[in-house]
Amino acid sequence: MPAHLIIEDGQPWWWDSADIWVVPGNDPMGPPGAPIAGTSNYLWGRVHNTGNSASNGVRVDFYWGDPSGQIAVGAATQIGSAFADLPPGATQEVLCLVPWVPVIVNGGHECLLAVAHGPGDINPLPDPLPNGFPFQPRQHEQIAQRNVTVVLAARRAQLLTIAVAALPRTDRKVALHIEPGGELPERLLATLGLERWQPARDARLIAGLARTPHCHGDAPGEQELTLEVPRGQAQAVYLSLRAEALPPRQYALLRVLESHEGKILGGVTYIVTALEKEQAQEQQGPEEQAS
Repeated sequence: MPAHLIIEDGQPWWWDSADIWVVPGNDPMGPPGAPIAGTSNYLWGRVHNTGNSASNGVRVDFYWGDPSGQIAVGAATQIGSAFADLPPGATQEVLCLVPWVPVIVNGGHECLLAVAHGPGDINPLPDPLPNGFPFQPRQHEQIAQRNVTVVLAARRAQLLTIAVAALPRTDRKVALHIEPGGELPERLLATLGLERWQPARDARLIAGLARTPHCHGDAPGEQELTLEVPRGQAQAVYLSLRAEALPPRQYALLRVLESHEGKILGGVTYIVTALEKEQAQEQQGPEEQAS
């Protein structure tokens, strides 16, 4: 059997991959966490060779893109690459050699992709990937997507942007709908600096989708939107989200799923936390917290 390169997908949805993670700050060996906009962040990936032959000189390319269910080459920006030699059965964590500075306009809320190219792979990808090539983690085991965003709980509605893009030669018609609730694997939470956090039992999220960037108070928008995007173009959809205060070390989960004729094409996962409050409490002494 030749080499068989894999970057694992997330469960239950592939865009929740724990094989891609971010280390914010200037030390790539620091703890993982949510990316910080406008400053240096380092990207890590985990690549596996489950085959019976070595693959030496494996290159893992990292990309970022606007939050979107489906992304193609040309709509994502390449950040840099990591390199590894993988004997049969080996797993290696690899560091992207180029720091990533998330754009401030999105508050650092970008989608990340990792793509592995290696000699002797059982099902090699085109190298380089051609323009318009869709990143499809379910069809290519060497591709993984991390479309996970940590959002701070706030009583005032905040707007988050989701992009829906059509390929250059194909019109696109999709539905976006909101799916609240659920929980995430501990392995994924650990890559966000949320190790041992628990899902909130009584989380109160108010969320809705809109075509225009307006907050609508108690009527936040629609739970489902249908979009028709002409080929080669992109449209923005706005998620209005607000939440009541969450207990310490608990999170609320919300996903926006993109589908066509009932088939899920992709999505974005939002983890709502009271992270800033939690960090402030940890930095205070017991007397300060009690006051």
